[in-house]
Parts: sequence; C-alpha cells; structure tokens
Amino acid sequence: MNQKKAQEVFSPGGLPESTYITRQAKMGFTYEERLNQALNMSGYLTSISGQSKIGKTVLCEKVVGLDHLIEVSGSDFLEKDDIWRKIGTKAGMPNNAEITNNACRSGSMKESYLLTKESVIEYFKEKELVLLLDDFHYADSAMQNHMAQQFKDAIRKGFKVIIASLPHRSDDAIRTNPDLQGRINIIDIEMWTKEELKEIPKAGFKELEVEISKKAIDKLAEESICSPHLMQLICLNICVLEKVDELEVNKIKDEILERSFKFSTLNLNYSQIADTIKQGKNSRGKSRKTFRTDKVKDLDLYELILESITIDPPQTKLILTELMSRINSLVKGEEKPTTKSLKEYLKNLQEVLTSKDRSYEVIEWKDDTLFILEPLFLFFLRWGAE
Repeated sequence: MNQKKAQEVFSPGGLPESTYITRQAKMGFTYEERLNQALNMSGYLTSISGQSKIGKTVLCEKVVGLDHLIEVSGSDFLEKDDIWRKIGTKAGMPNNAEITNNACRSGSMKESYLLTKESVIEYFKEKELVLLLDDFHYADSAMQNHMAQQFKDAIRKGFKVIIASLPHRSDDAIRTNPDLQGRINIIDIEMWTKEELKEIPKAGFKELEVEISKKAIDKLAEESICSPHLMQLICLNICVLEKVDELEVNKIKDEILERSFKFSTLNLNYSQIADTIKQGKNSRGKSRKTFRTDKVKDLDLYELILESITIDPPQTKLILTELMSRINSLVKGEEKPTTKSLKEYLKNLQEVLTSKDRSYEVIEWKDDTLFILEPLFLFFLRWGAE
C-alpha cells in the first residue's frame, strides 16, 4: 500500500505538490517564469487576471513561497486611511511596538512607532515579502483608485505587490491608470484545457499507485469545468469513497464517478442562491408567463435560465444566441420565449443579484453575455441541486 495519503496528493484547498501542473503561457514560457520575471523587475506592479478557481493564488504561492506571500482581499479595505494598517497587521506587524536605538550615548533608547506606509514598506523589504491583493474588484471604484495611487508610490520604493482579478472585471484603476503605464507587468491566465486538467488525476493516481481508466479521466476533465480546484476536490472525494487510504485499491471503478460528483457537492452551499435566481425580480403580484417543458411543471423564464446553464456541455460563458438556443431546446411547446423578453429577464436578474451580498456573485449578465463566475456553482447545479 502506498504510504502517501490521498489528502497529501490531492489538495483542493492548498498548494499541491505531486499534482501541481506547470502550464505554458505565451510564446512557450510558463506562468511560473512569467511571474518570476515580473517580481524581479523593481518598481513594477504585477496584475494577474484569470477566472475564479483557475489557480491564481496557487501560482503565487508556488513562485513566491508560502512564507513570503501576504494575502489580502479587496473586500478587506473599506476606509482609505486603513490600507497600510491592514496590510501591516496581515503581515504580522504589531499595531504599535517599541524599537531600541543603541546609538544614544547614555544607553539604549526605546521609542514607539505606529503602522505607517513607510514602516510597512520597510518591513516588507526587510522580510522579502510580497503582497497578493486578491479579488481587487470587491473594492469600490474610489478605493481602487486610491490604492492605485498608494501602490504607485510604494513600488518605486521597492514594495512588491500582485493584484489578482477576474478577466471581465477589468481592473481599470490599475491597467488603464496613466500614472502606472510602463510600470505594470500583465499576466493573463488562460482557462485550463481538458488536456491540462487530465494531468492532475494522471499524476495523482499514479502517485497513489492506483489505476484509473482513460474514460474516467475524460469525464473528470469535462465535469471539472476548467477548474483545477474542482478537479482536485473530485479526485480527493473519489479516494474517500473508494477508501484508498484504508484498503488495497488497485483500480478506480468508472461507476464511482457520478457518486463522487454528488458527494463533492455536499459542502457547497448554493441552494439559497439558486432559489433566488428562480424567484427573480418581484413581479408585484403579476403572474409570469410559463412554458411547457419535460419537467414536472411548466417553467418561467427565470427558471429556464437556471435550467439552461446545466445543459451539456458545461460552459462558463454563454453569449445571448447560445443561451437562447439552450432555452429553446428545453421548451417543448410551439410558443417560445422571445429574445427581447430573455434580455429583460436577464437585466432584472442582474439587478436582484447585485442587490445581494458578494456570495451571490456567481453569475453575471454583461455585454450580452452570461458569465458563470463560480465553477463550483455550476457544478452544484449539475450534480447537487434537487
């Protein structure tokens, strides 16, 4: 029996070792090489863009090292005067401390200092730390612009910062900021291909000395929805269900896959969000038009939108015509929804989700395209929703 535990091989919540996959970026260079290049350029800010759960944080952890990476979120910053205090506190600096000045002839002298921009910058340089500001779009536009100004000055003094964001939530405060032009390293992380995702179960089950079929790996790559995080989660749950750590398991049975998909949704709490999407905007007592489908009951357009997302193959982006085609395939009656009504429902749905807290930011209607922001939400709809 292999001595490595499944959780040591498949790590959905951390930095994997044996299942970390190095991918090619532009011109044949790896993303690790690109990030290493960026961090070695003094006076530059690094902007990383990529879909949720695509591996932005893991990439930074791999290149920078866990001991040197300080992670904060855009949602952590509410007050302009609080930026450097929060960054310093996150890095382990005390809010106030005493330092000793041995230059005084009469002996050592102690003095207090507060967390300031300058003290935080010096601390980061001394400890060789790098700030990772994730989910930059969670900060409001005024705060984004303020942080851009703060970081512009800080990077000139040797402060290293990586800003991570979603691709269609372009961080204009950073990338199009005229004061930062010529001082930004841009790394756009492409979606994982199925072939790249397949490398995770190939490497992991080989490490565990357990065989898995090509058919099973192909299915895993499709259901992982371009997300290495989701692939790691499903593979780990396959091992749990098959008791790989306890028994002499030689081969993963293909039949376990669907059970592992459902098992992997048990800790995904998206039921309330799905219900909110189904309910849509308050119709103020007016009945909504419904359409005949193969379901037990007729569905209105909000319900059809949600149902259409789950159709094979799973996609993280659907343009209006693709979404309309999926909805029409669900409607069995002669009367179909119109494009105009679909756009109106999507507009209303976006208003509803925007009025909620950030946990509801799982889909977004923008530029005549429906973006699935959270792969785990789509996976839940396909395998966990009742």
